[in-house]
Amino acid sequence: MSTPIKTLIITGMTDVHHDWRKTTPALKELLEGTGRFQVRVTEEFRGATAATLEPYDLVILNYYGRTDPWRNVPEERFGPVAEQALFDFVTRGKGLIAYHPTLAGGVGWEPEYERLLGGVMREDTSRRAPNNDFLLHTAEPHPITAGWPAEFPHYNDDLYVGLKWPEGVKKTVLLQGWDNPLRYTQVPSQWRSLPGMGEEHPVAWAVEYGEGRSVSIGIGHNVQAIGHPAFRALFPRSAEWAATGSVTIATPADLGEAVDGGDWWPTTLEPMVREMFNDWVAAGEPASQK
Repeated sequence: MSTPIKTLIITGMTDVHHDWRKTTPALKELLEGTGRFQVRVTEEFRGATAATLEPYDLVILNYYGRTDPWRNVPEERFGPVAEQALFDFVTRGKGLIAYHPTLAGGVGWEPEYERLLGGVMREDTSRRAPNNDFLLHTAEPHPITAGWPAEFPHYNDDLYVGLKWPEGVKKTVLLQGWDNPLRYTQVPSQWRSLPGMGEEHPVAWAVEYGEGRSVSIGIGHNVQAIGHPAFRALFPRSAEWAATGSVTIATPADLGEAVDGGDWWPTTLEPMVREMFNDWVAAGEPASQK
């Protein structure tokens, strides 16, 4: 039997759109259900040190230090000692998962935090696309997504676009989603009205950081989304790779299957709209929109 991957979930605060009290148990259950992980949870990481993390192979961040994302107030930080302990933990060969709401955090923190995550949401560039159901596309080859179909549907979730990508990061894009212009407007002349409309955007990526590894995952908004096949496939395999550098957890057999009531937008309408959009671009979109 494989040695259990000792895992610590750091949580205790997220913004009002993300309920850490519900998502944390769901993440813990998903990992422990594989038989590969022993998971503990802390709701207070301030004051932590390197010794706090010493027993663990993997850290999962389900944390964003502002409950109200619209207020111009600083985030509640872990503190310089605890933050440095995280950087050193991964640098020395351990693993980290930055889960969904965590991507908005770290504003005004040390630049190393953004490099550890590999990509982050920022108010001046990023947004949540208005489509809840979309196709996910496998991007660059990686053990986490080995053997996966080229595309498969995902439902009831967030698609983050326009992320900030810090320089000097060695990352592999795992999955992408298409920012569907028709979800913003039905007027073709406005299909480029925001940067990134009609383009693919990374939703999960793997980072090599020192001797260790991190994976940032932009999907999994709530318990319902965590329960869908795409997330159930992605999250445990990402966690195993981050902790060990290899993947042995099998891909769930239902990856690519529709959920109850699903499949209208991602598998039927999205390909139709994408063809319309490509034809519009090929015909010569207005120069002012390029």
